Amino acid sequence: MLKLNVFPYSALAVLCASSTVMAQESNSLDLSLQELMNVEVTSVSKQKQSLSNSPAAIYVLTNDAIRQSGATSIPQALRDVPGLHVAQIDAQKWAVSSRGFNGRYNNKLLVMMDGRTLYSPAFSGVYWEVQDTLMADIERIEVIRGPSAALWGANAVNGVINIITKHSADTLGGYAELGAGDYEQGFIGARYGSKLSDNTTSRMYIKGNSRDSLDHKPNDLDSSLIDAAATVDKNNDWRHLQLGGRVDIQLENDTSLTLSSDYYTTKMQQASNVASMDPPVYREFYSEEVESEGFNLLSRYTKALSATSEYTLQTYYDFADRDEELYHLRTNTVDVDFQHQLIVGEDNNIVWGLGYRYISDDFSSMPILTSTEPDSTTTHLWSAFISDEIALVDDALWLTLASRFEHNDYTGFEVQPNIRLMWQVDTKNSVWTSIARAVRTPSRVENNLSVNALNIPPSDVSPPVKVFVVGSDDYQSEEIVSYEVGYRFVPAKKWSFDTTFFYNTYDKLRSTSVGTTDFSAFPNYLSQYTVFENQYDGYNYGAELSSMWALTDFLQLRINYSYIQNEFGDILGQNTQAPQNMVSTMIDWNITEHIDFNIVWRFIDSTELLTGNGSSFKSIDGYTGVDIGVSWAVTPKLMLSAYGKDLFYSSHLEYEAESILLPYQVGPSYFVKASLSF
Repeated sequence: MLKLNVFPYSALAVLCASSTVMAQESNSLDLSLQELMNVEVTSVSKQKQSLSNSPAAIYVLTNDAIRQSGATSIPQALRDVPGLHVAQIDAQKWAVSSRGFNGRYNNKLLVMMDGRTLYSPAFSGVYWEVQDTLMADIERIEVIRGPSAALWGANAVNGVINIITKHSADTLGGYAELGAGDYEQGFIGARYGSKLSDNTTSRMYIKGNSRDSLDHKPNDLDSSLIDAAATVDKNNDWRHLQLGGRVDIQLENDTSLTLSSDYYTTKMQQASNVASMDPPVYREFYSEEVESEGFNLLSRYTKALSATSEYTLQTYYDFADRDEELYHLRTNTVDVDFQHQLIVGEDNNIVWGLGYRYISDDFSSMPILTSTEPDSTTTHLWSAFISDEIALVDDALWLTLASRFEHNDYTGFEVQPNIRLMWQVDTKNSVWTSIARAVRTPSRVENNLSVNALNIPPSDVSPPVKVFVVGSDDYQSEEIVSYEVGYRFVPAKKWSFDTTFFYNTYDKLRSTSVGTTDFSAFPNYLSQYTVFENQYDGYNYGAELSSMWALTDFLQLRINYSYIQNEFGDILGQNTQAPQNMVSTMIDWNITEHIDFNIVWRFIDSTELLTGNGSSFKSIDGYTGVDIGVSWAVTPKLMLSAYGKDLFYSSHLEYEAESILLPYQVGPSYFVKASLSF
């Protein structure tokens, strides 16, 4: 386990077949489960180690698994990962979480792509509709459930999703794809990779998508709002264009450099509602076109100083611009990260690093959303971490001690420690355990924004009341202490079993308290101010199971199951209630040498969430769905595929954004796809 790989990229590319050459290479069913368990991952300890020896609840989506699922976006690919709750809100928006706290603005899940953090500093969450890449270029997605803040920093509270794209040397030649359907109205993608010199490879890609609207059912709204929303255009379709490229340079045998960049532009239709002074419901419904664009530049320099020492210096710049009726937000992020790994003696594998992040934002708001600070602000984040993996018993028992130290502009100094123990009982059995503390630092909305969340209609004794939710300088970081135990069992080359038990305690969760009342506009209305505080706490516990069984060389069965029990009292300060049960059953069948068949059955239990006005709760019924996919390798370079999604069951509500958006239902859909390598 004490291993330092001085090569600039992982050997995992040998195991994950590229979509461009998939028809002429062996597929994932030809790999034994033991080989798959030995796939190298990097998200657990910031160093390369086999999945079977990783002391964390980790699940890996390979390129083959993504291709077979027919996923056309990253959230779709994540749907059946154990412990993840992935729910579609409308045609473009998603709610993705690990172990609870889901929502449009989930702030306890760290998401990265090739080392670049994907989140909006306004709320520390992810705008999933603008996080994209060519799916065929994804090498793997590593998903960790549970805290990983000791290495990755604040906001890695309930998990980490690390999207890793392929080295450009693995994407030489051309690739093109074209697809169309009902919900997926049309999508196209192309990529070309070339060898610029003996030591340099590159690729460029472009992709575009058009998605149709999901249906809105009036009965999904509160009955008092149905009439007010009746005349609003419910269109929520989506258009997205993205392009980018990557260059990998082997400067010397022990030195490599990676350069990459992406640009996107998106137009989305959405129907919204905000607080107003118009009777009788005192909410205004409207439709709009939301425009977003952004780009990023990243460089990563890796050098092996010796057989036992290697360092990496990574920098990136990220620009994002989002323009909608509620606000116009423009952000600029500069991030510098240094990491050094070294083996000391025979028993210590040390990884340490330093980081700095600069964020500037320009925030222009509408009347219901204002800032108590200047429109333009800047924040600074300084960080350092250290991890020491200690071999207590050779090839059998390892102890990892790690901690991250951060200083941010909102709460100052934060410490996030973690201790992990890994026991390789024998070649078939392994056990691991972890105790970790993590924090979710405040975002701008909790620190210095004011939102007119709702207006209360007048009564016999009171005029209308405008209710404002106001950020506070006193708002603190939310805290978690997590206890985990995991067990992996690989009794044979045909079967594997991986399970995790966890218990999480939360403190200083977001709450609100009634503040001052402003009578200056009386008798027209009153202004009631509520302030963000940290008064809630609670806990949850559960289990996650992943099992894989190769029935034959051509037929594979996977079962993922998650159970969680939530104990947060009767009041939700945010969407803490995860579905109690989630299960997915997946069958991959190589019918012939050229035809593959994939079927997924999933069940998501009911859950409760905050409604759009943030003042009441709503129950979302459980739902079931079936996905079916068939792929035909017409020639070694041409693949034809057909997919059906959410089949055999009626349309259903998966989630409702805890904001101003209308609810939409997800129903059966289909699309066909052709992919060509050249």
